[in-house]
Amino acid sequence: MQLIAPVPYHTVLDHAGVHAPSVRRAYRDIAREVRRLEPPYYAAIRLLAPSRLQPHILCVYAFIHATDTASDSGPAATRPDRFRAWDTAVREALAERRADNPRLAALLHALDHTGLPDAWVSDFLDGMAGDLEYRAFGSEAGFQAYVDRVSHPLMVLVCGVHPGCRTPEVVRALRDAADAGQRIDCLGDLADDLRRGLPCLPHTGRQLHAQIELAAAALGRARDVLPLMPPEFVPVMTAFLDVQRIQLRALRRAGSRLPRHTVRTPWLPSIKVLLAARRQHMEGASS
Repeated sequence: MQLIAPVPYHTVLDHAGVHAPSVRRAYRDIAREVRRLEPPYYAAIRLLAPSRLQPHILCVYAFIHATDTASDSGPAATRPDRFRAWDTAVREALAERRADNPRLAALLHALDHTGLPDAWVSDFLDGMAGDLEYRAFGSEAGFQAYVDRVSHPLMVLVCGVHPGCRTPEVVRALRDAADAGQRIDCLGDLADDLRRGLPCLPHTGRQLHAQIELAAAALGRARDVLPLMPPEFVPVMTAFLDVQRIQLRALRRAGSRLPRHTVRTPWLPSIKVLLAARRQHMEGASS
């Protein structure tokens, strides 16, 4: 398949209104970090998102990852203090509109440049604070409460970089994408969670099959958001859902082996789908 290169990143930073040298350095570091952490989603953003929004989406994604790391890594006994320190630093940066941390300075730039509401950052922090005592969802109701508290605000925060994705209709419709993404993520990480003694979903016998089917149903409903989004954001959201579909297919293949084998998003099928979408997108733009 022919490779259609994305816009060079220095040009993307110009389009995104990132001009100060220190902020540009932070945005470059952030892009490298996301590329390392989530190659398929990095590729989707770089190939399909509007160039003026790419650095800001990556910046918000890196902030989400940093928040998750503060709440869910390292010794359990130190997590509350570590998260509170991060939470305090973020909220002070929001209040004072300045930050010594280059990543937080970049986040402030992204919020100010795109108009993404500070309150949505606070909502996400509030939800993550409830994850400090994580053990397991315990039930479908517990899982849905987690999606409401954490996964949905996360999805809204990423998509909300585009002003046209902040309408009440889009925000509501993103709930299914959050449900599907969270369940697929939990299934892919099930083996790791079991090794830690923290399985987050029912996983014995037919329960595992039922979880895969619930993920498939939510992923199908998630496509209802596409007609509600600005046309220029549809390609990247479609790509996100398509990569989730590829991951779901890998989960189905793993089946009963999921409690023993971690399943990561298959890279080669994902990049093929993204490159095909990029080519279609470019052909549509030039027609």
